[in-house]
Amino acid sequence: MERPRKGKQGVPATYEESFKIAVAREYLTGQFSQLQLAKKYGLPNGDTVHYFVKWYEKHQLVDPCSVEDPCFAAPDSTGELLEQLHLAQLKITALEMLIKNAEKELNINIVKKSGTKPPVK
Repeated sequence: MERPRKGKQGVPATYEESFKIAVAREYLTGQFSQLQLAKKYGLPNGDTVHYFVKWYEKHQLVDPCSVEDPCFAAPDSTGELLEQLHLAQLKITALEMLIKNAEKELNINIVKKSGTKPPVK
């Protein structure tokens, strides 16, 4: 999730749609207040979170497969959930192995370390 871009003096900051959606969804879960989310994400105040929620509701940005939608299929048992978890873990392992092999063969770093600085010219 991208942080908000600072505006010039007197110009409001601009926010990416993905950032607005994430904050609005987090508020709509009911776990945090507007003020708590504003502090968490470094927003000016709770009114900004309120704006994000209203913007989200106005644009009707809902998942294509919501609970009311017939394409939503909830697993029937814990066993199915465990099977889905196991398959997801296998997929992650396979992708990590693919990245490691590609790094060896191509002799490049695909996964970058966080916090690295670009070389000084």
